[in-house]
Amino acid sequence: RAAMADANCADLAQFERWYTQAGTPQVTATGSYDALAKRYKLVLEQSCGPSPGQPIKEPFHIPVRVGLLGRSSGSELCSERVLELRETSQEFVFEGISELPVPSILRGFSAPVKLLVAQTDEDLAFLMGHDTDSFNRWEAGQTLFTRTLLANVEAAQAGLEMKVGSMLVDAVRTTLGDAAADRSLKAYALTMPAITTVAEEMKTIDPYALASAYRFTQRGIALALRAELEAVYTANTLPAQPFRADREAIGMRRLKNTCLTYLAAIEDGPSAALCLGQLREDAACMTDVLAATAALASCDSSDAAAARNEALALFYDRHAKGNDLLICKWLRIQAGADTGDCLERVNALLEHPEFSLKNPNKSRALIGAFSANLRRFHAADGGGYSWLADRILQVDKFNPQNAARLTSAFSTFRRYDAGRQALIRAQLQRLLDAPGLSKDTYEIASRSVKG
Repeated sequence: RAAMADANCADLAQFERWYTQAGTPQVTATGSYDALAKRYKLVLEQSCGPSPGQPIKEPFHIPVRVGLLGRSSGSELCSERVLELRETSQEFVFEGISELPVPSILRGFSAPVKLLVAQTDEDLAFLMGHDTDSFNRWEAGQTLFTRTLLANVEAAQAGLEMKVGSMLVDAVRTTLGDAAADRSLKAYALTMPAITTVAEEMKTIDPYALASAYRFTQRGIALALRAELEAVYTANTLPAQPFRADREAIGMRRLKNTCLTYLAAIEDGPSAALCLGQLREDAACMTDVLAATAALASCDSSDAAAARNEALALFYDRHAKGNDLLICKWLRIQAGADTGDCLERVNALLEHPEFSLKNPNKSRALIGAFSANLRRFHAADGGGYSWLADRILQVDKFNPQNAARLTSAFSTFRRYDAGRQALIRAQLQRLLDAPGLSKDTYEIASRSVKG
């Protein structure tokens, strides 16, 4: 510490609390703007909950990188500043701010803290479309996506119409059209949060409502921005040969396939044809092949089902056959697909000549992926649960470690409704009552039951 302090002419004594105090600090930000004085005030407060042996925490030294963007102009209103939060509460003043600002706080994730700041959907949409900091741009988009998804979950549960707001659509449109943004970062900013990430925000997970809301939101964005998505897809399509692996080409493929994922959610003939066209390309790279196959895998409409089946067959015949690594990807794509026949399809794959329960990678690819399939694994009739328990009992006979790992899919059952909890608990008890159950699997199952 002394060497670093001397080299930087800085006092790092308080900074050392990051190493001596447990827990993650929480920073709350509150701002106010005085238009007449052209002054913006930002109040930052920090706190950190008690932990064993440390009931009270001293303030951390927290670097908070901040930028201010003009709500009207969309431009930076002042130079970016790193605010050094050392007290429980501090006020920071920005002078010469010519218009109402939208603060961009904790740029570059400048400190590992939990940030609490009151942001409207309008604020988030603005930051998603205009922030010059890639991390905060992504974070704003993830938050706005999540809010939209959770609102649609509530609508689905109440039997109301789900919606995709114009602010989210406009923010996605602005991001799509930003020619200056790095293509890879743009692709990440456009990608919706994983459905499992959104599930963590729900007190009680409703698999059907969340999966329905997710697909509706994805499809709604695609329908609203179809022309823009197709244009960006075309603009970022590279010739198959010569293959390029440079940064620009990687970014182009990533952005192109992000657009393709949205377009496939429309589930009509033209979008299915676009996916198949990419998949059929003789010299297509595996990145493009996997993206097109995965995009079609969850298409369940009459217009796209035939294309889905062709894509899965083509991927197997041309790429996966005889290749264990690609067989695992092929199995995982099908087991994770949100289609009505998923369980039937997965059950049939158990008999496929290239599948073996005794191959840990293949069994995890198929069984593990299905147990992570939110809507299909958590079917209200409990069919997915009994299917998993059957497989665990089979695998436990020759690979207890793998069986125990598969059993962990049941460990979060208390996050679901009472009906599903009862169904999962029954399967856990079935495992515990099975004669000759291994110690590995018994341990995971008993822990899950006890909570």
